[in-house]
Amino acid sequence: MTLMEFELFCDLESLDLARSGSIWGDVWIEISGSPFPEANWNDMPVAFLAELIDALAFARQAAGRSTRVRFFDGPFWIDLVGRGDDSVSVSANSHGAGEEATVSAQDMARSLAAVREKLVRACLERGWGEQMDVRRLQNR
Repeated sequence: MTLMEFELFCDLESLDLARSGSIWGDVWIEISGSPFPEANWNDMPVAFLAELIDALAFARQAAGRSTRVRFFDGPFWIDLVGRGDDSVSVSANSHGAGEEATVSAQDMARSLAAVREKLVRACLERGWGEQMDVRRLQNR
């Protein structure tokens, strides 16, 4: 089985705190170099990353465990299914069936952790440490 590359991206320069308290910025994934939903997708990166970390932890526990993470803006989601061999099937979807790829759960977790660290630091530097989503992400 050939594993595909998974990477999460977040443009820290794009971060903005809305009046509602939500943190917006550019966030997207790439599977073997293909961006989803698209490069520089504007969404809620802190909340999305917290959901994605939880979903990966759930899916990798056992073969067949599945979960869905939705982007907060637009009809886009990612389905994760544990394969039981420390790999995860990732399906990036919009209005229909999406492309499916198998990725290393360990490599995916590393990518998420690296972005988490930088994103939390950027939020703290901006004085947003008391925002609920930032606190939630800090505890992941």
